[in-house]
Amino acid sequence: MSSATGQPSRREQQRADTQAEIKTVARELLNEAGPDGISLRAIARRMGMSAPALYRYFPSLEALVTDLCVDLYAELRAFMLANADTRPEDDMIGRLLVVARSFREWSVANRTEFSLMFASLNEGAMIAPPHAGRAGLDPDAEPYRSLVRFSRVFCDMFNQVLKQTPAERGYSLATPTIPPLTPGLRAEVIECSRAMGLDTSIEYSYTFMSFWVRLYGLVTMEVFGQLPIVEQAAALLEAEIYVMAGQLGVDLARIPDLSSQ
Repeated sequence: MSSATGQPSRREQQRADTQAEIKTVARELLNEAGPDGISLRAIARRMGMSAPALYRYFPSLEALVTDLCVDLYAELRAFMLANADTRPEDDMIGRLLVVARSFREWSVANRTEFSLMFASLNEGAMIAPPHAGRAGLDPDAEPYRSLVRFSRVFCDMFNQVLKQTPAERGYSLATPTIPPLTPGLRAEVIECSRAMGLDTSIEYSYTFMSFWVRLYGLVTMEVFGQLPIVEQAAALLEAEIYVMAGQLGVDLARIPDLSSQ
């Protein structure tokens, strides 16, 4: 029970510390042998505990992996936002670019964690809030809730870019040109866009979806060694960022402090 001051009791703190240690060991095993290397027996052996004793802290291996993924999404999100804070608060384009670069940086540096978060546990899941019935996923259930919280970093910043006036931004945005869309695709893009908090025109909604698919696809292919560009993967991302900015009428070459860092 928590103390009268709202602070955790000694027992609660000890439990939290042990849970944190269990997840630290699970992450070590993940990096040593991949997602399949995580087991309660292996964790217990490394910690000098019995496997049944771990059930006092996590009801199942699935619950442990879910909790670890929640931590990893939070770590990635914090990393992106901390880097974004190196830019002025009103420089929304700059902050968005930093977030995109930071997503790649963290993912490449934590390849096995990325695999657990985005491939093993969430296979087939869209990295965005689902509309009703999408793949039977519950947006309020973990780790999907944390995954949504991570993805919202991108759409929230994009939303803020759109809300700025040309005077606040320092330049005007162009209305992007989009390809012909079937009625069904148009409806789903709008539905997904609104679910993510982007209440904007189809042109910007589709463009955001296109940006996210391109960014996520590039990072995923690099992490899994499937990107044909190997030596210059970071430069490839910068080239794609340049193209994406151009779709919004932003010429990064004319904004020196937004060029490749």
